[in-house]
Amino acid sequence: MNLNYNYAYNQQIRAWLKKNFEYARYLSQQSLKQRDCPVCEAAESAFFANNGYLDYVQCRDCALVYMNPTPDLAAVQRGFQGEDQLLMDYFTIIAQFRTAPSTGKPNPLLDNKLKDIYRYKSHGKLLDIGCSVGDFLHKAQHYYDVEGLEINPVTASIAEQNFRVHKDYLHNLIAGDFTQFSKQYDIVSMHQILYGLPDPVGILKDIHTILKEDGLLYINTPNADSYAMELYRGKSCHLYGYTTLNVFNERALSMMAERTGFEILSYRTEWLDIYLTDLAEFYDHPSRFIHKRNSHLDGYEEKLQQEDLFHKSLKLELGNRGNYLVAVLGKRGNHAA
Repeated sequence: MNLNYNYAYNQQIRAWLKKNFEYARYLSQQSLKQRDCPVCEAAESAFFANNGYLDYVQCRDCALVYMNPTPDLAAVQRGFQGEDQLLMDYFTIIAQFRTAPSTGKPNPLLDNKLKDIYRYKSHGKLLDIGCSVGDFLHKAQHYYDVEGLEINPVTASIAEQNFRVHKDYLHNLIAGDFTQFSKQYDIVSMHQILYGLPDPVGILKDIHTILKEDGLLYINTPNADSYAMELYRGKSCHLYGYTTLNVFNERALSMMAERTGFEILSYRTEWLDIYLTDLAEFYDHPSRFIHKRNSHLDGYEEKLQQEDLFHKSLKLELGNRGNYLVAVLGKRGNHAA
C-alpha cells in the first residue's frame, strides 16, 4: 500500500514534521558553518530557498542545490545512527506502518524499482545502500544475490530478519576489511539516500571501489529541477527540516559522475507531486500547508490517490521536471553509451 494514501500514517508524519520544523528552527539559531559546494567544491553560489529556518543555495558551476550554512553535519549523521531521538521517532513510525512484503515475483521490465537496472543486468550481486526495512531487497532477491547496508538500528533490525545487512558506513566497512568489499558487487543501489549525505563525492568513490569493472550504480533521489521544487521552493517536501543536505539535477549528477570515475548510462525523472488539493491549501492557508501531508483536510488521502490515477492516465511527459531523478551509472569506459 502507498503510504501517501494512509490517513493514520499521514497524521503521525504531519505531527512529526511539526516537531522537525521546530528543531530546524532551534538549529538555525545555533552556530552554523559555511561550506563550498560538496560536488564541485566551488565557492560561488546563489540563494535558492529558505525552508522557514535554514537556507539553500544553488552552485553557480554545477547547479547542485545544497544547504548552506549548515549545523554540525557530523552530529546530524550520528543522529541517523540513533543519537537523535527525533529521527528515531521517524524510523519508529516507518517500522510501525511497514506492510508485509509481496511474495510474488515482479515483472522486472515493468516494476518501477527494477526496470532501470534490469535493462543492463539481469543477474549478479547487489548491495542496497540505505536499505531501510528491506522493501527493495524483497523485490530484487528474485533476480539478484542481495545484501543491504543500513546504519539506523530500528530499520536495520527489521531488514536483517530476512537479509544480510551491514550496519556501518560504507567507508568504515571498506577500511575495516577491504578484501571483502573490493570489486565484489555487480550492482549498488541507493534509494532516497544521496540527499542526506554530507560527502556525496566520497561515497561514490567508495562505491566505485566495490563495484566490478562492468558494475552499475542505481540512484533515485530528489530532483532540484522539478516542477514541484520550482512551485513550492522552501515548502517543497524535499527541503523539509534539517536533514536534506543536497538536491541534485542532471547537471550536478553528471559533474559528480565525472569526478568519481562514472558516466551516466540512463537518466529520467518521475512523479509530478503537484496536487490540486495541495495547491488550494498552499495558496489559501500557507501557514498550515505541508507538501503531501495535509491530512487535516477532509478526504485528503482519497483525493491524492484519485489525482495520482488522473496524472497516470494523462501519461504526462515530465522530461527533466519530475520530482525524482532516476539514473543508472557505469564505470567510465566500461559500458556502451
